[in-house]
Amino acid sequence: MTQLVQLQQILPELHAAGYEVFAISNDPAERLTAFAEEHGITFPLLSDEDSSVIRSFGIMNQLIQPDEGKHMRWYGIPYPGTYITDPSGIIIDKEFHQHHARRMSGPALLLRLNGEVPEPEDSAPVSAVADEEVGLTPYLLDPTLRLEVISTLVCKLKIAAGRHFYADGAPEAFTPVSTRFEGQGVRFGEPVWPEPQLLVMPELNLTAPVYEGDITVTVPITVTSEIMRLGHGLDQETAEIRLSLTYQACDEHECGLPATVNTSLTLPLETLVEPEGVRTYVQRLERKKAR
Repeated sequence: MTQLVQLQQILPELHAAGYEVFAISNDPAERLTAFAEEHGITFPLLSDEDSSVIRSFGIMNQLIQPDEGKHMRWYGIPYPGTYITDPSGIIIDKEFHQHHARRMSGPALLLRLNGEVPEPEDSAPVSAVADEEVGLTPYLLDPTLRLEVISTLVCKLKIAAGRHFYADGAPEAFTPVSTRFEGQGVRFGEPVWPEPQLLVMPELNLTAPVYEGDITVTVPITVTSEIMRLGHGLDQETAEIRLSLTYQACDEHECGLPATVNTSLTLPLETLVEPEGVRTYVQRLERKKAR
């Protein structure tokens, strides 16, 4: 449900790019209508109450059995995901996940659709560190992290003029640039690097992939149940992450030794937009536990 709210927030950008949005679930039409009215959803929410369409697409969650999750109507739900189609309805891209609560955030979906990394919003968490060879500025595309919502961490690198960093695939004698991410209760995906340039060194009879100037690296980032639980609100307000960039800066005459710059970022946390049944069930368990 959080994703539906986020999709509504980026609906103007999606329409401007030529996309229409439809969401389908096994919730009854009355519940979807009430949700749309409460959260201002203007795109169609389609009810597949008996999960017949969900089954026909082969995306019904097979990890949930008929006698499980009755209190929250989890049986019959689809694996969460997104189909992207062309104007004729042919699927050209898709992304699905096993975890019932895992979704792409709105900004992460926009990035997947158009490949353009926006500058940080005024309210976005931003950090910066620099040495003589490189500046590193990480920021979050979303204003907050939510449980199992896949957001995007952007890392902007500014390589010093006249210098280059080696990329993966460089000869063994050189150290490729790399990143490292850490944070308790935070999951990081594989960094996405831009295509490097090819540097030809005829005097050494070598060709190597390199980066120069300003480059942007994106990393999927998700907060997990280690620090945030479904239906329980927030036990902490923020998550701390640490970032390291290791590189070897070279120019046409010489190469420096491998070096590392480090920084950290404080990311605000926010609860999901949850079905009423989840909160009610958790409250009932907590009252029972307190007796």
